[in-house]
Amino acid sequence: MAGRGSKWSREETLAALFLYLALPSKKVDDTNEDVQALAKAIGRTPGAVALKIWNLASFDERRRARGKVGMTHASKMDKMVWAEYSSAGDELVEEATEVFLNRFDFKEPLSDELKETIGFDLPEGKEREAIVSMRVNQEFFRNTLLVNYDSRCCLTGLTNKALLVASHIKPWKVSDPKTERLAPDNGLLLNALHDKAFDRGLITITKDLKIVVSSVVEHETPEDEYLWRYNGEPITLPKRFAPRAEFIEYHNDMVFKG
Repeated sequence: MAGRGSKWSREETLAALFLYLALPSKKVDDTNEDVQALAKAIGRTPGAVALKIWNLASFDERRRARGKVGMTHASKMDKMVWAEYSSAGDELVEEATEVFLNRFDFKEPLSDELKETIGFDLPEGKEREAIVSMRVNQEFFRNTLLVNYDSRCCLTGLTNKALLVASHIKPWKVSDPKTERLAPDNGLLLNALHDKAFDRGLITITKDLKIVVSSVVEHETPEDEYLWRYNGEPITLPKRFAPRAEFIEYHNDMVFKG
């Protein structure tokens, strides 16, 4: 356990990176229970942990592109860890996950949301760490899209977050883990129904960001109401990070059923 005011170790910095990726940015402050839990575990103040998270955020180009600059007091360790994350992608997230799960003795309770992400129901070991790191990445991707699309389905305008899904345009499993999986321009914020239709290739988007319905979808009353009514309709544009043409092309060519 580090003393207050001492330099942050690499493991402590990785634990802060884990929280940066796992938590919505608006929840990162010294009152957050997960921030407080990590602070207690490493012998630092909640304010110091929150500051460390924002120092790491200062290197995130995705935030900079939204006009968010983060803090300006990042350390050499912060810079080094972020450089590793930028080059190693999922590999470093898995290491950060292992550190967060196994290297600290948490005395304070974690939030229910983070417990769900961590998956205490999963068996311990490498498989659990891989699953949790994937969940953390997906949670970060979802939080990014919620900001980018103002927490609204880009097709229907639905705002119930429980029904909103961060959809990958180029599917997660074939996206480059270093450059594509978390790219905000590789995502659409859709409601659960249209996310499934998009994932199954029943709908797609064109380069001018309009919806196209597959010819395999029959013209029946439910399909007309929930799918065909949107054919040719434009999606709501995001604040930034409009869908990238190469990802749209991939979905058109490899996922959409035509």
